[in-house]
Amino acid sequence: MRTFARILYFALLCTLLTAPAMASAAESQFHPEKFYSGHTRSTGVFRNTIGKPVQRFTTNCHGRMRGRTLYLDQLFRYDDGHTQARHWQIRQVDARHYIGRANDVVGDARGEVTGSSFHFVYMVALSPTNPLLNVRLDQTMTLRKDGTLENHATIRKLGLPLSRITEQFRRVE
Repeated sequence: MRTFARILYFALLCTLLTAPAMASAAESQFHPEKFYSGHTRSTGVFRNTIGKPVQRFTTNCHGRMRGRTLYLDQLFRYDDGHTQARHWQIRQVDARHYIGRANDVVGDARGEVTGSSFHFVYMVALSPTNPLLNVRLDQTMTLRKDGTLENHATIRKLGLPLSRITEQFRRVE
């Protein structure tokens, strides 16, 4: 009977000690649909494989929720003057997983939240008429304590890295 009481006491103690950590983890959970609802802006840079900046850009984003789907409109402005629009539909599948589609994305984008990070992988058609120019984007977005969302992405072709992107998003109130 004493052994059972010790096990019960130990289990209760473990529960009490881990409860604050579990609450803290839940508070720091990243929710893409909450961050991107409304207006966000970003600044970023493309770097070549040796880390040299090759192009800078900004984005203006407007997001809205309908049911479990985030509709996100992004307008990219590149330092050479050209612009690009991407229109996302990102649907929450369960507590951690998302599926997305966009006007220049081939097939489904797949996303997974782990704590304060969101990993998003998809194929982009650089030329709608030439599938040989499709590239894979592998993004990891991490929400910082100051509210900044930091995005690190790698662009790959045939598994080889072509370029890296660093980008910082901020909500605009």
